[in-house]
Amino acid sequence: MYEDLYRDARGRVRQLVGAMSQEQLTARLPATPEWNARQLVAHLVGVADDLTSGNVEGVTTRPWTSAQVRKREGRELAQLFAEWDEVGPKLEQAVAERRMALPPVHDVTVHETDLREAHGLPRAPEPSVVALLDSVVKVVARNHADKPGGVLLSSGDRQWRIGAGEPQASVEVEAYELYRGLFSRRSRRQLRDWPWQGDPGPYLELLPVFGARDDDQPRI
Repeated sequence: MYEDLYRDARGRVRQLVGAMSQEQLTARLPATPEWNARQLVAHLVGVADDLTSGNVEGVTTRPWTSAQVRKREGRELAQLFAEWDEVGPKLEQAVAERRMALPPVHDVTVHETDLREAHGLPRAPEPSVVALLDSVVKVVARNHADKPGGVLLSSGDRQWRIGAGEPQASVEVEAYELYRGLFSRRSRRQLRDWPWQGDPGPYLELLPVFGARDDDQPRI
């Protein structure tokens, strides 16, 4: 299942970026302002290469991801896509065999939507986010299991409690928006603008897995 999500997102990213103008390819992305679209693809290719070759020292850290982009600086998109076609299926197989967890599947899904939001493109198919939402909420819940108070998150017929004790605030948002917020793709102001019941207080800082941000992000 999850290997299919990765494979499908990889194909969509290739199609999206392959159709971009030179101006779009070189424009900085609001969600990852240090990268443009070509550099983001270099990162995604590098993640697949590093994970499948065992280069995991410093995994997910800025030096690890920056090295992926530097290594592929100056390569044409066709070269990047060719490398991804080689290493991507290896990663998919590792995910299918449960030799690899979900972070790279989240990574390609999050970055696909970074591209779409940056250029005002239609959303990716909703199942690609819905299928992954529960896993990231559980990570957030585990990270803050002992935090006093708490919040109640709802999306459709699903509900999650974050923190210890009686929730002090609750919110119901669509799966897409919740996923983006949890992956630090919404600013503090944008998170506060969710239809909260009660005061989310410190959870505006704690919910985003990569930290809270001040720069408002585009929405589609």
